[in-house]
Amino acid sequence: MNRQLPTDDEARPMLRSVSQAIALLRETDFAPGFTSEENASLLQLLGIRAGTVGAGRVAGMKQVSRWRDIVSQTGLEPLKNLFSQSRVIPFSDWTGVHQAADLWYGLLADVIRPMARKDWEFIFYLGNPANRLFFDVDEILDVMGSFTRSGNVTLALDEREAWEVWSMLFRGKDVQEFGMHDPDAKGCYRALFQSLDIRRLIIYSETHAALVMQNSYFEIARPAVPASMHNERERDNFIEGYSLGLKNGMEPAHSLILGIATAGSVSDAGLSRSAVLTFLSEWLDGI
Repeated sequence: MNRQLPTDDEARPMLRSVSQAIALLRETDFAPGFTSEENASLLQLLGIRAGTVGAGRVAGMKQVSRWRDIVSQTGLEPLKNLFSQSRVIPFSDWTGVHQAADLWYGLLADVIRPMARKDWEFIFYLGNPANRLFFDVDEILDVMGSFTRSGNVTLALDEREAWEVWSMLFRGKDVQEFGMHDPDAKGCYRALFQSLDIRRLIIYSETHAALVMQNSYFEIARPAVPASMHNERERDNFIEGYSLGLKNGMEPAHSLILGIATAGSVSDAGLSRSAVLTFLSEWLDGI
């Protein structure tokens, strides 16, 4: 894979292109793909992000933990109708989803594959796998890879999670921790990508973000933001922007940039077009 590190002169037109694309969107385009509270609640049960919509209990639905329970209470057709509304499916943090392998493979086998579409964008992230068994990590990576037959799979990891997964798959727990700043990290990320059945691997830290694909390695420096922005919601905010870019037809590298912008600009009020445009403008002015 060729490493692609944009110079300032190369980064400026990319930022302008993303800004122009965002300027053409409406504020309503920044809303979650599944907007009703009932839908958001069902998605939460399935371990799928539902944006900023509140999520309570699905009316008349008992607490469930297995795919067969969800199907028995909702039926398959309502699920197919729900997922026909959006081609981008951002999954929740794997470590926070009970029975994720069962739920997600059931969704793939009974809903996604029968719809016979190949234009899906599936976005996964592991969370912290440090305290999980190798078998569990290996199983969920296999499940994620199964989705590639129906569309593009992106796996997003922060630099510590990337090291933890790499050490599990290649060298064991005694390997010295590395991050994006280490000279050998890029080779490790390439090796990690090649070992997984995915189309895109995103690695990010507080200062950089990288996108690994089959024949390219794109990395860009993140602009500095207040320390308070680096919190437990930062990854969710990043995924919101990356998903929005893919949903609106942006190329993956531009979607990565949009994810950086949303991670650095989302307020308690949620994602907004004006805040993202301001962030991109200030980023452009700073290089």
